[in-house]
Amino acid sequence: MKKKEQRFPGGVHPTDGSDKKLSKDAPIVSFVPEIIELSMSQSGGSLCEPLVAVGDHVERGQLVGQPKNFTAVRLHASVSGTVTEIRTETKGPMEVPLLVIKPDKEQPEEQEKPYQKEWVSIDGYSKEELVSIMEEAGITGMGGAGFPAHVKYKTDKPIEYILINACECESYLTCDYRMMLEHGMEILNGVHALLKAGGAKKAVICTEDNKQDCAEHLRKLMEGQKAAIEVMVFPTKYPQGGERQLIQAATGKELRAGGLPADAGVIVSNVQTAKAMADAVFGGIPCISRCITVTGLVRKPGNFLVPLGTPLRELLHKCGGPAKLNNKAVLGGPMTGSCIGHQVKCADLTQSVTKVSGGLLILFNEGMEESPCIRCGSCMKVCPAGLTPWKIDFALRKGDIDLCHKLYATECIGCGCCSYVCPARRELSPNTVKARNDVRAMLRERGTK
Repeated sequence: MKKKEQRFPGGVHPTDGSDKKLSKDAPIVSFVPEIIELSMSQSGGSLCEPLVAVGDHVERGQLVGQPKNFTAVRLHASVSGTVTEIRTETKGPMEVPLLVIKPDKEQPEEQEKPYQKEWVSIDGYSKEELVSIMEEAGITGMGGAGFPAHVKYKTDKPIEYILINACECESYLTCDYRMMLEHGMEILNGVHALLKAGGAKKAVICTEDNKQDCAEHLRKLMEGQKAAIEVMVFPTKYPQGGERQLIQAATGKELRAGGLPADAGVIVSNVQTAKAMADAVFGGIPCISRCITVTGLVRKPGNFLVPLGTPLRELLHKCGGPAKLNNKAVLGGPMTGSCIGHQVKCADLTQSVTKVSGGLLILFNEGMEESPCIRCGSCMKVCPAGLTPWKIDFALRKGDIDLCHKLYATECIGCGCCSYVCPARRELSPNTVKARNDVRAMLRERGTK
């Protein structure tokens, strides 16, 4: 297929590709850590209530967390073992329970199943059954946002396309790339199931031309099949994987301000969400693991398929630890991830893998000092949402949330492009995201949209 032309405005090219080369050829390694630290908050403001107590023995796949709010999904034990502690950690305004599980020495043996090697029919499943399995399995968006997947697929709006985000446009990250190469058939069976769950006419796997080998591999696996699945390849450009940008690039449709993908007849799911769907439908395995990249200033970058709750310190240790002490640890990608420490050693990391953990990066700790805005307009040129970040930044600093609203701060996708290009090193992206959240809070208080 001919490579698609770029269709979304703005965006940047943060690197020359040398970042991904650090780990792209590292095969996925699976292991069970010495301890599991399973947070009852797997993404954003999600929160689950523990269903087990200290001393309980749990089996891998057992339900251990029940959702307490709309953004949470069911949480299952990622290993078989004994609950040795339930402690509380502070996460923003929430007090979050954390299950500490000591894995059994012998874990359930995983038998190879047909869906991992060949196409499996979904004729025996209805749309409603597939969405129910998705909910029971605790499947969430695994690209970073972590929104409950079943909520997307329960929409009453007619869906034309299921878009599978396989762009992995964040620098450094290669876990999705390796998953496509090593677990391609599982992903395709999952995409087929998502296609029926959404009642859509077509599924499109969207990737970039720096992963052309993945596209060819998936197309080869689809040879001779009649599934309505297509692979599209786009020019490498950040943030190609942004939901709105992907929809615009793949379908030519633009979402109105405040609109949802379903309004355009589209549902977007991450490539690892498709893998989780296949595991749940055809393997009877809930969402209990994910692949994560550990890279940057580490001695041996790699990709790891690990149980949820795997401590980041163990992953960093597997990679030989930090190569330099003048570092900062970033959970996620360098553009949208969060800094979780400076001058870190393995033992300093207290976080664990969640359903949305795509990467652990150890980067050089550069000094960042702001200087006055020079009105150069660079942030406007690269903003994929068409905003004026420097104006929103000024409005926020003055405390004028109404002006932030008039400047459409609610449309910010938090991609970080504005901060990346700012010659004054202004905190444009964090401030625009804060303005977006403050405007939404203000509108909720007023009872308006």
